[in-house]
Amino acid sequence: MKGWPGFFLVCLLILFTGTLVADELPQRPSILWREAESDPVDPQLEALSRAFVRLAEKVRPAVVQIRVSGKAASAGDDESQRPSNSRGSGFIIQREGYVLTAHHVIEAAREIEVRLADRRRLRAKIVASDPQVDLAILKIDTDKELPALAIGDSDHLKVGELVGSLGYPFGTDSSLSLGILSRQGRSQTNSAAFDFLQTNAGANPGGSGGPLVNLQGHVVGMITMASQSGNVGFAVPINAIKRIMPRLLRGEKIVWGWIGVRVSEVTLDLAETLGLSPAKGVLVSSVLQDQPADRGGLRPQDVILSIDGIEVDSPREVTRMITGTEAGREVRLTVFRKGETLDLSVRLGSRPKATEGREG
Repeated sequence: MKGWPGFFLVCLLILFTGTLVADELPQRPSILWREAESDPVDPQLEALSRAFVRLAEKVRPAVVQIRVSGKAASAGDDESQRPSNSRGSGFIIQREGYVLTAHHVIEAAREIEVRLADRRRLRAKIVASDPQVDLAILKIDTDKELPALAIGDSDHLKVGELVGSLGYPFGTDSSLSLGILSRQGRSQTNSAAFDFLQTNAGANPGGSGGPLVNLQGHVVGMITMASQSGNVGFAVPINAIKRIMPRLLRGEKIVWGWIGVRVSEVTLDLAETLGLSPAKGVLVSSVLQDQPADRGGLRPQDVILSIDGIEVDSPREVTRMITGTEAGREVRLTVFRKGETLDLSVRLGSRPKATEGREG
């Protein structure tokens, strides 16, 4: 195989071998996918899907994005300070341009801009707000009526009920997340005290202030917090908001209650030591001198069993019920002390500035 004859023989061998390998490769199809056919769908699933589509179409036009330009962050005398910007969500509750959102979304805002579902951007002003309930009412000026959401009833929600949360957690379009009500929470009839509604409908940064709605599209809560993973959302019950919103619109300043105590959990060992069986209530760890609790006869090592007839089981419940009741009102405390059950009446005061950061 020396010289040209050998070279041609090698070329023919390579060509023949390549042809065999090519013949063994599978043939490429002309189309890489199969078009979907009109397969039958379970009628119940199809009806449920249509219901969710109608829900989104009904609610999304009234959900807005809140864009806030805040005060410049403190940086000494550095002239390079820049205003802090943040974004949240809200929803229109009145066709003339009243918008509901969370107080913490617009807190310390220098300028507020509301972006509507039709992408119009309008300036907004704060009409009223309350940090305790985490509520703010904004007003935007517009020359035409706006779509508004109907306000529902949060007191009759049931765990397991389907709900949806809407807001602007990402991008420039509102997002609908569906889930169930996983904890009902509760609110007091005579005050703004409440416990959060909890849902596994998604809640993410930028979604605060958005509505939580039932399947009728009625607002049953306002999203104000989320778990770190974003898979659990917490909403203020709409009935707590309805109780104070008219007063805020009238320009009233609401001062929330304070009694001056520190409270903690009642453990099984502590209950046994105190002679409290079964273990229940909330322990009064300390009482501030000359504050409402002290003047009302509350003492350290007392166990608060109920407030205004509502049983309490956690420090958070006590704090929420006290700070959600207005200063000046009297509350009835049922307490356990040294084997006896006592009824005390405490007139709530306002929080002294020197006690910022303490419990109720």
